[in-house]
Amino acid sequence: MSEFDSTYPMEYTRTKTTNTIIFDRKERMPQERELRDALGTVFDVYEDILKLTDGFAREWKYYSAKYGWQLKFVHKGKALFYLVPMEKAFLVGLAVRESEKDALLRSKLPAKAKKELESAKRYPEGFPLRLRVSKKGDMRAIRLVVDTLKSSRL
Repeated sequence: MSEFDSTYPMEYTRTKTTNTIIFDRKERMPQERELRDALGTVFDVYEDILKLTDGFAREWKYYSAKYGWQLKFVHKGKALFYLVPMEKAFLVGLAVRESEKDALLRSKLPAKAKKELESAKRYPEGFPLRLRVSKKGDMRAIRLVVDTLKSSRL
């Protein structure tokens, strides 16, 4: 069976909020049909991200029941960012380097994301940034971040 075999029944946990991890069962990696159903209208944005990052290695990883399955985007063995599916939304999370932080703060990144980045504590991996995607228009910020990462790291 392929990674995205659509013959499996829906087996993820449904919740009433869009802020909850929904693929939280270790024995079941998310399938395309389940992602399409869970993400709803933002599934198109998910596909846009896959196209935008064509050439990056991708791997589904299970972290824990609390953090669930996440799609990790990798270049030369290092994580660029990860995508966390939720009900009708997803998070894109990454660690931003100092030079990338400066570029993103000068960019047209949404004010909420800039505020998070400005106040972020520095970790060895960089400054944490999370972008919530719940509508098609959120793709603009994702494209800006991915383009910044590409120009800095590739």
